[in-house]
Amino acid sequence: MRERIPVRPAVHYHMGGIATDLQGRSTLDGLWVVGEAASTGLHGANRLASNSLLEAAVMGMNAARDILARPRSMAPICNAIELPVSSDLSFVRPIVSRSLGVLRNSQTMRSAIGSLLPLAEKDGAAADPALVAISIAVFALMREESRGAHARTDYPLSLPDARRQRMTLSAVLAAARQMAPLSLIHSA
Repeated sequence: MRERIPVRPAVHYHMGGIATDLQGRSTLDGLWVVGEAASTGLHGANRLASNSLLEAAVMGMNAARDILARPRSMAPICNAIELPVSSDLSFVRPIVSRSLGVLRNSQTMRSAIGSLLPLAEKDGAAADPALVAISIAVFALMREESRGAHARTDYPLSLPDARRQRMTLSAVLAAARQMAPLSLIHSA
């Protein structure tokens, strides 16, 4: 039995995505990614409004051509798996709204990381949203500047050169453990 993988759109300030090449291929053989879920780098860090629509159309065509050029006998990527439980945003949403909005600073982001870490490390309905939120917080805390939709009240200026960073999920969690205030991790 085969089921579709649920993919949900993220708000624009997430601005991340699955890294792809110019044909939409990810690092997982047989998985192409386009649109809001992809990080192609075609528009740099600016993925807002019409840029992402144009990018999705172009990358969608590139991916379709690449898929059609592949042999038809390609085996499925994996066997059918059990889908995870539905996500519960009720614990994560207030933390994100309070600490990871348009204006951010080190103290509120560290507080968010401390509150999110216990949720992200448990196997529950809040784990996936907490992992996304903690990824946003870790990358935002590492970026000590204001650029585009990322505005830090403690670092209001932009650095001369934009930097792009990539981390694995395990690296994000390791960074979060180092960034979180100890008092918040134990009290959560």
